[in-house]
Amino acid sequence: MYCNKCGNQLVGNQEYCCGCGAKVGMGSYGPAVMQQTLVVREKSTGVAVLLSILWAGLGQVYVGKIGRGIALMITFLMAAFVGLFLFITGAMFGGVEGAIGGLVLFGVIYLSLWIWNVFDSYKLANEYNDTMRDSGRRPW
Repeated sequence: MYCNKCGNQLVGNQEYCCGCGAKVGMGSYGPAVMQQTLVVREKSTGVAVLLSILWAGLGQVYVGKIGRGIALMITFLMAAFVGLFLFITGAMFGGVEGAIGGLVLFGVIYLSLWIWNVFDSYKLANEYNDTMRDSGRRPW
């Protein structure tokens, strides 16, 4: 038997708890129930966006989507090589106009991916925070 007030173990048929002095009565047969508070740490959308601006994929890693973040890092690294290839082949076969055309094509694709990367990290941080507030568990 345990005291409902302090959780002290009671011996035999005690009328009062030795630990806190509370009167022992009905309902003192189980261990004391202690209430715990769960502290939930949210992910900052600002940090996620800033990390994604600085380096593609870092915002995704920050919010816990590590595989997605690494895939984005690899994608952007490969895109940089493709852009270099377009620039070199454009310069070799089309002169200055070809080089500029290759850079423009690469820039449009690269910039589109970069913008998507930033918005994706923002969306993921919000989704993470909403799930943590609703359930207290990480979404992934």
